[in-house]
Amino acid sequence: MAASSLMKVSSFFDYQGPGRISIARFAPRGTPAGFRVYKPLAPGPWFNSVSKPEYEKRYFAQLKLLDAGQVVEDLLRLAGPAEPVLLCWEKSHDIKSGKTWCHRHLVAEWLRRELGTEISEL
Repeated sequence: MAASSLMKVSSFFDYQGPGRISIARFAPRGTPAGFRVYKPLAPGPWFNSVSKPEYEKRYFAQLKLLDAGQVVEDLLRLAGPAEPVLLCWEKSHDIKSGKTWCHRHLVAEWLRRELGTEISEL
């Protein structure tokens, strides 16, 4: 299933529009209502206690257990008529500046590898 241009990624802090789907363990306090939650893409309980290489190893192992096509179908269904926008905590400008990194880009990389999708930052 090709999902090219069917979804984007962003931060809870950078996007509050339609189609919001949390792929974080929890949404930040004060996040406006109206977002959906997709727990299969949330990182495990180790998310904040391991190095980046170990995080990537564990997270890609988690993704390997999922069917990418089914994940895309689920996300499209959750977003309804809107474009799905997958959200996590890290602010876009912090990622672009190299200050931090996030798992939403690992999801985008996984979907690109599995389905040939190109999912960009909103």
